[in-house]
Amino acid sequence: MTDEVSVGDLGKRLERLDAPIRIWREQRDRSFDAAFGPKKGKLSNLMARMPQAANAAAALGLGPRDEVFAVFDEICDFYIHSDPSRCALIRGIVHEREAHFLLGEYLAYASGILKQGGRPEWLERGIAAASIDDQRRDYRDWLMSLGDLYLSARAAKLDPSPVLKRIAELSNPERHAAAPTPTRDALRTFEDSAYFATSILPQLI
Repeated sequence: MTDEVSVGDLGKRLERLDAPIRIWREQRDRSFDAAFGPKKGKLSNLMARMPQAANAAAALGLGPRDEVFAVFDEICDFYIHSDPSRCALIRGIVHEREAHFLLGEYLAYASGILKQGGRPEWLERGIAAASIDDQRRDYRDWLMSLGDLYLSARAAKLDPSPVLKRIAELSNPERHAAAPTPTRDALRTFEDSAYFATSILPQLI
């Protein structure tokens, strides 16, 4: 099977998951909104209702998440061994599909596996997922998720530094409106960032 066919096959598998993911997400949103109630009032009251609403959404289960994650395993492995131009193609394919909404959850999943002593490839998969996500939703959440992955890797006696720099070279070199810096730069300089100095480094000492 050629690389081009492999990319196309993965894209088709994600496309088949569009409807199940959309239905599941819409059901979770409706369940959350029903439990949360009117989105007016004091902030303290709104925050107090948040756990109950989150539990109502979680009660609907994982939906197609496991199937999506299985495809992400293959996509991240493929991404890691591709050149920058093919990585750009992979990012575009993922972001066309509903599955891209689950990239943050997948990164957290990889972090959790590492924390439990998972194999080193989960560090690569997690950083590849961060690269594919490309800070498209909220760069602050993206940064914190990357920090959690970094700490999980160090807890597993792994050095994230060379992996960050290697996957940085596969990442988007262009800044987009949702991010303050290009993902390539954000990954390459993560250990030199203010966030790393204030939020990650103190936990390593």
